[in-house]
Amino acid sequence: MEGRRGLLLCLILAACFYGSTAQKTECAKATVADIVFLVDGSSSIGINNFQEVRRFLRTVVAGLEIGPDKVRVGLAQYSRGTETGKAMEFIRTQYFTEEAGSRADRRVPQIAVVITDGESTDDVVKPAKDLRSQGVIVFGVGVGQINLNQLESIANRPPNSFMFTIDNFQALQRLTDGLLKTVCSSVENQRQALSERFADIFFLVDSGVTTAEFQQIRTVLSRLVNQLNIGAAAYRLGLAQYGQDVKVEFLLNAHQTKEETQNAVKRFRQRRLQPGENRNLSIALQYASAQFFTREAGSRADKGYRQYLVVLSGKDSNDSVARDSRLIKSLGVTVIGMSVGASLRFMHLIATPPYIYQSISNAVPTLKAIFETEQEVTTLTNDCKAASVADVVFIIDESGSIGPENFHLVRIFLHSIVSGFTVSPTRVRVGIVMYNDRPTAQVFLNTFNDKSELLNFIKILPYRGGGTNTGAALNFTHQQVFVKQKGSRKDLGVQQVAVVITDGKSQDIVGTAAANLRRAGVIVYAVGVKDGDEVQLKEMASHPPDKHTFIVDEFSKLKSLEQTLQKVMCQNIIRQAFSVATRRTGLKEGCSQTDEADIYFLIDHSGSIQPSDFHDMKKFIIEFLHTFRIGPNHVRMGVAKYADSPELEFDLTEYSDAKSLEKAVNAIEQKGGGTETGKALDFMKPQFDRAQGTRGHKVREYLVVITDGKSSDEVKTPAEKLSVQGVTIFAIGVKAADVDELQEISGDPKRTFFVNNFDALGPIKDNIITDICTQDACRDIPSDLLFLIDSSGSINPTDYQKMKDFMKSVITKSVIGQGDVHVGVTQFSTVQRLQFPLNKYYSKEEMSKAIDDMQQIGGGTHTGEAITDASQYFDSSKGGRPGLRQRLVVITDGEAQDEVKQPAATLRSKGVVIYAIGVVDANSTQLQEISGSPDKVYSERDFDALKDLESQLALELCDPERGTCKKTEKADIIFLVDGSTSITKEKFRSMQKFMATIVNQTTVGKNLTRFGVILYSTNPKSSFTLNQYNSKREVLQAISVLEPPYGDTYTGRALAYSLEFFNEEYGGRAALQVPQLLMVITDGDATDRHELVGPSLALRDNNISVFGIGVEGANKTQLEIMAAGDKNRVFYVDNFDALETLYKDITLVLCNSTKPVCKKQQADLVFLLDQSGSISSDDYKTMKNFTTAVINSFKVSKEFVRVGLAQFSDTFQHEFYLNQFYGEQVIAKHVSDMQQLGGGTKIGLALESIRDYFEASRGSRRSQKISQNLVLITDGESEDNVEEAAIHLRALGVEVFAIGVGNIHHLELLQITGTPERLFTVQNFGSLENIQQKVVDKICKSEFVEEQTSCSIDIAMGFDISQRTGYPVDTLVSGHTKLQLYLPEIAHYISSLKGLCCVSVAPIKTNIAFRMVRQDGSTMYDFNFEEYNEDVVRKVMTTSLSAPTYFNSALLKSFGEKFAKSRAGVKVLVIFSDGLDEDVMRLEQQSELLRQSGVSALLTVALEGARDPAQLQMVEFGRGFGYKLPLSIGMPSVGSNILKQIDTVSERECCNVMCKCSGHEGVRGSRGSTGSKVTATHSPANFKHDHNG
Repeated sequence: MEGRRGLLLCLILAACFYGSTAQKTECAKATVADIVFLVDGSSSIGINNFQEVRRFLRTVVAGLEIGPDKVRVGLAQYSRGTETGKAMEFIRTQYFTEEAGSRADRRVPQIAVVITDGESTDDVVKPAKDLRSQGVIVFGVGVGQINLNQLESIANRPPNSFMFTIDNFQALQRLTDGLLKTVCSSVENQRQALSERFADIFFLVDSGVTTAEFQQIRTVLSRLVNQLNIGAAAYRLGLAQYGQDVKVEFLLNAHQTKEETQNAVKRFRQRRLQPGENRNLSIALQYASAQFFTREAGSRADKGYRQYLVVLSGKDSNDSVARDSRLIKSLGVTVIGMSVGASLRFMHLIATPPYIYQSISNAVPTLKAIFETEQEVTTLTNDCKAASVADVVFIIDESGSIGPENFHLVRIFLHSIVSGFTVSPTRVRVGIVMYNDRPTAQVFLNTFNDKSELLNFIKILPYRGGGTNTGAALNFTHQQVFVKQKGSRKDLGVQQVAVVITDGKSQDIVGTAAANLRRAGVIVYAVGVKDGDEVQLKEMASHPPDKHTFIVDEFSKLKSLEQTLQKVMCQNIIRQAFSVATRRTGLKEGCSQTDEADIYFLIDHSGSIQPSDFHDMKKFIIEFLHTFRIGPNHVRMGVAKYADSPELEFDLTEYSDAKSLEKAVNAIEQKGGGTETGKALDFMKPQFDRAQGTRGHKVREYLVVITDGKSSDEVKTPAEKLSVQGVTIFAIGVKAADVDELQEISGDPKRTFFVNNFDALGPIKDNIITDICTQDACRDIPSDLLFLIDSSGSINPTDYQKMKDFMKSVITKSVIGQGDVHVGVTQFSTVQRLQFPLNKYYSKEEMSKAIDDMQQIGGGTHTGEAITDASQYFDSSKGGRPGLRQRLVVITDGEAQDEVKQPAATLRSKGVVIYAIGVVDANSTQLQEISGSPDKVYSERDFDALKDLESQLALELCDPERGTCKKTEKADIIFLVDGSTSITKEKFRSMQKFMATIVNQTTVGKNLTRFGVILYSTNPKSSFTLNQYNSKREVLQAISVLEPPYGDTYTGRALAYSLEFFNEEYGGRAALQVPQLLMVITDGDATDRHELVGPSLALRDNNISVFGIGVEGANKTQLEIMAAGDKNRVFYVDNFDALETLYKDITLVLCNSTKPVCKKQQADLVFLLDQSGSISSDDYKTMKNFTTAVINSFKVSKEFVRVGLAQFSDTFQHEFYLNQFYGEQVIAKHVSDMQQLGGGTKIGLALESIRDYFEASRGSRRSQKISQNLVLITDGESEDNVEEAAIHLRALGVEVFAIGVGNIHHLELLQITGTPERLFTVQNFGSLENIQQKVVDKICKSEFVEEQTSCSIDIAMGFDISQRTGYPVDTLVSGHTKLQLYLPEIAHYISSLKGLCCVSVAPIKTNIAFRMVRQDGSTMYDFNFEEYNEDVVRKVMTTSLSAPTYFNSALLKSFGEKFAKSRAGVKVLVIFSDGLDEDVMRLEQQSELLRQSGVSALLTVALEGARDPAQLQMVEFGRGFGYKLPLSIGMPSVGSNILKQIDTVSERECCNVMCKCSGHEGVRGSRGSTGSKVTATHSPANFKHDHNG
């Protein structure tokens, strides 16, 4: 290192000369700082350039107020081969020290400015990080050909705030003002961040402690006052004591000095409790909330001072403290609990974790450390530990109305929220957008790699003031921040979250911008402070707004939001990523049981509805229809629309499958007009009349009305007429809809929905579908349901009533009855109280009355004890029915004061499924310990949210085990019915009822379940065959008219007769591997008992499963012979009445017997087993047994299912490849012999290593398009990154299934599988056997996944040729000679891209498609995406067109549908046009929808004679930097120019490269030879590649 004294002298002189003017610069406030300039003095700079450096430094220093107590400046030079790293280490150890004049210990900002002109020859990353870690803010100034990566590593982040680059040293002078302004701004912000943070501290002392304990407390207070910096501008103290009431000793502003406070503590005397006097801490906390922490009492919360209440308690309080403890914490007060005899359980109730102490023996150092810690400890909650993968962007208002002091509170709030996340590039990424009149991205999602550096930047977040354009900020965030290039991982399935923090009403419109942001998949939270406009906040927030909107009336109260907002955000990240998708799968399974229904949608298409809103409505309907089984004999759907008058779009009979329905919905057009809802409701009455006629019978009928405004006519009367007709109406209001009017339409508040914008239709869809499906899903499922509700003192009476209402509503939606659902209720606090057991009431009315009569207990929250107590009520001795489904629903509002994990696990081991509902302060970890699974946890912000759960929980309770068999979907079932003389007509009717109930438990249809009936006595006779009826109604009708033949009971003869009726000629589908069943129903001994064995074996050998159902005198041994010895398929009842309900026992066995054969007859199946040290040897053995059992469920062989296996810990261990073993026994032996090595858990390494197993050389049949599958089993969180390895694996076409055991990381497993549908979790290894069949079924059901190329490109070409001057309509190119000339070359030219991402050597092949569309959007000709084919291009050109083509919205919609089926990474639409044929604004809107759907770019090429070619560019999007250049068919090198645009788009989408310089066009080639008159030819020389790129 060397210094230049001349340079330093110049700086000093400049500082002296210019010092008087310092206050006139932006640095007027930045009066105290230590700044070191580190200047590259290497020989490469040169003398002249060095003079520029000196001038620059003189100017910068002149702008600072230099002085020993003001700004101190240090200067260092370095050269010796430009070792910048060593130079930074030098200034860190030699300059930024107390000996060298640094005042870091006096909270003076530390700044380093590094000026360099070249690349450092040593490492700069670690020295720069060490410098920043020491609290130094580093600015980097790069001159000339600087290494930008190195400069970014040197400077603080974000680079746009701390890094400057210029072309040459002469430009340094222009940099002065900008650098000075930024440095001084950082100095001031850093000064605020470093300023000592004092606190307001109030002590609340229990008056009932002993004299000795009181003396000890006073000593603690005295010593603490001595050791703290007490004063009016420093720490303030208040003191009070409590017994039955509160005695205030002194408030926070009573004493101004340490001496005054010390004297007051000395005067502190104990107020002794009277005999029998209560300790009412609850009253004391109420008093503290109202009186201690107010501005009048001396609190400085509004200035950002921390607020502490220290409670010293000698005994548990006589009153319930939970509610008032919660209240004072909600005000932003941190409660420190110190026991002087009170129980630790009680201290947990009142204190803020982790500030809970068992004694005061070490109180002084403990409290001093808490108060003097600058940054309050932000513990990573279990919620946020689990929610460790997300992209979160904070959109922060910095308008002038906030002011510097309040903005400092915003910084503290933001710092606390971010501290609670697991921030890293592979976990939670954070972005920050600041806005006033204009938005600015301070931090992109990929700006920071280090959490501590991000938090340090938040401390100095700049504040500028200005206006409040929140809408612009939302648009900016959507378009510029939540994008792949800036770090968004939306494409990888990572949750996208935005938090808006604002203090006022926006000066621009927020609704549209917020809706677009939400449509892009971003969950939006809105935090309003002070004058924040509640209407706008709810307009911005995601649905439901009550869960996503937070409002406080002062900036000081932001602190009270920290934990709440953090908790809600983290819980929602988990819920959205895991639970919502899992529950949606369950919903679809539940709705598959809705066999028949007629559903009409009545949609408002008035002029007030925007195109994007109308698109949302159509999307809503499409998602809706895909939940049901659509068909003429199942669920039918129709759509009507209305404005001034109603119009039927299509009725219930027009479309009979989901695909054609979706196409019809997409084709619906909006025409506009007024809003006459009443007339539209009247219009629907005859539609439902016709519905019954076309179906032939009445089914459940539903009408879903969607409107965005108040009707101009009366709605109540027509709605009531529909209701009388039996139509159930759901009313959905959007934006300006009238809520009262909506309720008049629906007739029930529970069927009335209101949302702020059309994009919120998606979330409410599930509520409506659930209501429709619950009735069928819950039918014929007898079960026990016990509610266990929290009745502790923390719950206020109105919330207690909401819990009661919730229980009553769930009961109302259940099928209650002695043979159906039984319900019991018990409540708990510190004690338990049974309200009524499961066998007391069998009617909804009795249950509701008993719930109404419930009284709240009050007290603590002993949830574990309550669960243990509740267990007994599921036993038969207490009214339970252990053989049936049993469920417990726990509702609690706080953290349990006892252990819940073991009691809950014990109850679940009895087979009881537990749902845990937590509200307000419930502990999420405990909720999951109670339920055992995150998808059975519901965590809500308040009790109001319970009403949103009613329908969802009601459906879940009917169907607690997702993936288990519920209804026979596809089978050939023949009833073989005994009609002998012993069966009376009445008994035969019971048989018919039994058959009908079995039919009702299936899904009947030509391609679903088929039924046949054979009646027998002395001789058998077929009543109807499998191919005779195709609907449930027809089958039931045929069964109802059966008559018994009478005679003897020749069952053997009947069995032999039945075999042929399973053949194809009678409708049997054995060839299609459809399961076949024969259900024998008999009441007596077979006359030909010795003839049973042969026919039974023949049926078995033909893979026909026989169910033996015996009544009264039936012989059980004979039934077992018929069932081929399988006792699970034998059922017996001793009377015919019991036969009518026997179906409840048979349903599950029947369903499991008719499971479809595994779709994956051929598959490659690889297992990856965790053998880390955290797995016990017994659990390891259990895992191996489970693996073997799963393997044995498949047909293992060389031809069919191949199996491979590996193990991992912190290393990868090969076991066997796919081509090593081809038999189940040899695989089972190898697995059994495997040894556990132990070690850590590196799943990322294992996933990367396992890729080798999916190569052909290892036995993989990937190239043959045979399904590739990986099953991962692990018990812990990975020590390395899994995301990239999982992406690579899935890109090969491998379906990844993950099984997590115990305390696993759900979002990490989700990163591995890519979808929650392939993710399974169990609490322990012993539970693996419970999911074995689910895992096998899921592997069987999943489809083959095509291998993804690194970046595939699909290009579609469309044509708008609406004018052909002088030419009749003939072929596509008629009258367009240049299109005829250049189209083949353009297609060939763009058929491959070279050098993509600057690494691809081989050209990237593109797929090209063509489509010709009529004016109405219907397709004339369509060509699929495929590689360039000259014959296809020729066919396109010579296609005969019967009508002109147009550039309108219909054209763009049509291509949107085409691209929807494309799986390419890049999608480009090229339209050759002779001019727009529709209003440009409408086309722009449709173009935007096309962009939102995932199309990468829309390019337009103007044809010869095009009208207003410039207009074409207005609808384009996605072009690169040549976007100003209009493309036209006649331009030089048109193919090259189009290729350039596609190349730019591909670089952007595939490589995150925002621009690419392609160079200038090459020299135009010479003119080609004249073509023959017969065939037009042209020379390829007319198209030149870019020689200069």
